[in-house]
Amino acid sequence: MKVQLKVDDRFKVPAELVAVGVYENENGTDREHMPEAYQTLLSDAMARGEFEGKLLQTLTALPVPGVLTRRVVFIGLGKQSELTANVVRKVFGQLAQISEKMKVQSVAAALPQGSFSEKDAALAATEGWVLGSWKFAGYHQEPVDRHVADLYLTNIGHVESAQEGVDVGLVVANAQNYTRDLGFRPSNKLYPELLAEEAVDAGRRHGFSVEVFDEMRLKELGMEALLGVGQGSVYPPRLVLMRYDAHADKTLALVGKGITFDSGGISLKPSAGMEEMKYDMLGAAAVLGAMCAIAETKPSVNVIGLMAIAQNMPSGSAYKPGDVVRAFNGKTIEITNTDAEGRVALSDAVSYAAHLRPNWIVETSTLTGAVLVVLGHEATGLVADDDKLAEQVIEAGDRVGERIWRLPIYPEYKELYKSKVADIKNSPGRDAGTITGGMIIREFAGGIPFAHLDIAGTAWTKEGPLNAVDGATGVMVRTFVELAHMLA
Repeated sequence: MKVQLKVDDRFKVPAELVAVGVYENENGTDREHMPEAYQTLLSDAMARGEFEGKLLQTLTALPVPGVLTRRVVFIGLGKQSELTANVVRKVFGQLAQISEKMKVQSVAAALPQGSFSEKDAALAATEGWVLGSWKFAGYHQEPVDRHVADLYLTNIGHVESAQEGVDVGLVVANAQNYTRDLGFRPSNKLYPELLAEEAVDAGRRHGFSVEVFDEMRLKELGMEALLGVGQGSVYPPRLVLMRYDAHADKTLALVGKGITFDSGGISLKPSAGMEEMKYDMLGAAAVLGAMCAIAETKPSVNVIGLMAIAQNMPSGSAYKPGDVVRAFNGKTIEITNTDAEGRVALSDAVSYAAHLRPNWIVETSTLTGAVLVVLGHEATGLVADDDKLAEQVIEAGDRVGERIWRLPIYPEYKELYKSKVADIKNSPGRDAGTITGGMIIREFAGGIPFAHLDIAGTAWTKEGPLNAVDGATGVMVRTFVELAHMLA
């Protein structure tokens, strides 16, 4: 797959498919250089109500000898007043999927112009194209044929600036696809040791350091919480510490939940849909993907990445309801539900991050089903104890098209997870479940500005413009990369 810039008009580029963006009700649609036959076809279709230019709506014109000489797809841009870089990202994601279905080798499309720079448009278009083109290779006996076209971005005014956008877009989107790839892998192909090895390999490829804490090191450090979550599995847990050193004064710590399979443990989940629990490591995978892109794009801020990795399984050695474990920072946790394991595993990772004294800690996890009830698949839930950091995280998400919604922290919620036998209990019940889950993890941040992002509703979802198949989305990779550059 190539993404190339052209100053020429899209109809002058020798691509098999030409894409033409059309605003809703054709207001502001650029018909310059469009052959008359295609203009007539578009006008007729709009007059009949067959095509209106609504966002992601499509109309295809196939070659007709002597009349229409090229394959053309008209794709709706929605209302011109609502055009954003994220709309550009979605449009090019949809266009990538159309090109695969049509089996074309190359596509030419002009960058839509809006209240954003040409660089940002090129970045968003590239991300959309790469994300929309991706599918998991799978484990089929015969390899699945994947058809990925080259993209020509045409009518470019400032090539050097647009090329910067393309270059960054390729790095970030490929990092996000790497996260998606990890999410799709089944747990027998990606248990804790193998995910830790992935981090080591990624560090070599992209230029960041990686240290893996095995079960012996975890015992030495007193990380009973992470060890407890993983002690029912034949695959012992791992804590992975990654570092990108910009020799800067400020440090951002990113922490992710890496439960490579979550059966619920002794508090066993229902069997229906349990295969999706291979995705319960997508918080850690998002941190890993972000570290790859951060090391390539080089923001002027130090970044620490931590992955708390375990398999939560029922067995004779599994941790049980009623057990008490002690985290790295000394706080004790009463286990009232072994299926609320994410916050337990993260207690060691977050408290270790606090021990390293960063300026900010941002943690992400597929933590609660409750966040789906509140926000569905449309937004990530945010629990934060620092207003400025919360605003920065939300802004980073807005800039890259990942919605984040902040939930309140009230003193009364803290009463819900008090324990009679330990400092806190891991599962205070259904009330305010997403909020209390984030607040429990916050207990281990050592007073450092902290933000928790619950991606249980956004980490895997249905087919869409940036997601050619149901499954892992790689959410938070783009937000984390943008946040690092903002904090720099």
